[in-house]
Amino acid sequence: MSIQQICRASHQRRPKFVILQRMEVIFSHTTALDLLRIWSCNHPLALRAFHDLRSRDVGHLPSSHLKGFSSLAHAADTEAAVRAAIESAKRPSLKRMLEELWDNATVERPLHVLARPKEGRHPTKRVRFHQIAVPLPRGAFLEIAPGIALCSPELVFVQMAESLSAGELIALGYELCGCYPLDAGRSSALVRTQLATPGRLAAFAKRAERIKGSKKARSIIPFLCAKSASVKETEMGALLLTPMRRGGLGLPPALANEPVALSDKAVRIARGDRVVCDFLWPQTRVAAEYDGLAFHGERHQQARDSRRRDALLADGFDVVTVTSSQIDSVSEFIEIADALSRKTRGRAPARPASFLDRHLQLRHELRAFHHQHFPPAHPSEEGEA
Repeated sequence: MSIQQICRASHQRRPKFVILQRMEVIFSHTTALDLLRIWSCNHPLALRAFHDLRSRDVGHLPSSHLKGFSSLAHAADTEAAVRAAIESAKRPSLKRMLEELWDNATVERPLHVLARPKEGRHPTKRVRFHQIAVPLPRGAFLEIAPGIALCSPELVFVQMAESLSAGELIALGYELCGCYPLDAGRSSALVRTQLATPGRLAAFAKRAERIKGSKKARSIIPFLCAKSASVKETEMGALLLTPMRRGGLGLPPALANEPVALSDKAVRIARGDRVVCDFLWPQTRVAAEYDGLAFHGERHQQARDSRRRDALLADGFDVVTVTSSQIDSVSEFIEIADALSRKTRGRAPARPASFLDRHLQLRHELRAFHHQHFPPAHPSEEGEA
């Protein structure tokens, strides 16, 4: 065979093009949390739909809207690959958001990205790679666009358990399982959609037992209450319902933002067929209502709240109203908790001498998380819903 024939045969055997495997950037930790919060705001729930949520309802969760997968096989593992994935985003709004995250990334606050283990890999100026070798449960990642994925809310909760204190992790769990108000200026008839439920967090943490943080996450999940409607409600619920050994006041489990159907007599008082209780102990017909200064300050809202309390009283419920200033006062709040304990348990608990230190620590950790992630717009808003 001549040289020319060999060259032609070799040329024919070569592929005419090379298929490059698309890399997927998988955002994790605080970066995934920031993006999940944005997704939650962009997919709001109507107030009535929020109040009607049950633990079995999943249609509103991101896992029901986004493609899930658990493989790191094609995860971007260099800064250049992460940047290329961001540049490849097709949807203009998503691309602008990701480019803003990229531009604002620093060594102190980098983009957090998952990658397979590789010896000698180091953080870059903008990206911190979290290497993970253990198998991941199904649905660990959620794809928000081709080549762009996030760790699921359940995986983020496990990841954040490594760096957060117990109180901060409780606050995060309440947030993920809650429906907080939208940003200021948007309709008050809508709330952020729930990102997870305590049951789903527990199931994932059990399946992810080999991931760092899963043991701590599993120890915290039993204290979480779903459907908190605000930062201050989270603080109130966490302080009331967390066990005393963790600094809480150890009340029995309660339901948050639970609708209660009314009798005909109560319907006439409330001018509606149901009311929603901020915290409800249905077995003992006890309700605790948070009275926020800003949220309940208008005259018509005060009248509505009064009718709601009167309707509950007419139907035999024992209603305790708690103000923002009472939550902030340690002594007053403990007195209120003792009163609720007598109503729900028939007695006030005995507390060890070391309880107060643990309680103050829990308060500090809850407040630290909320100050970092939900700072009040104005100093006067401190303590308001």
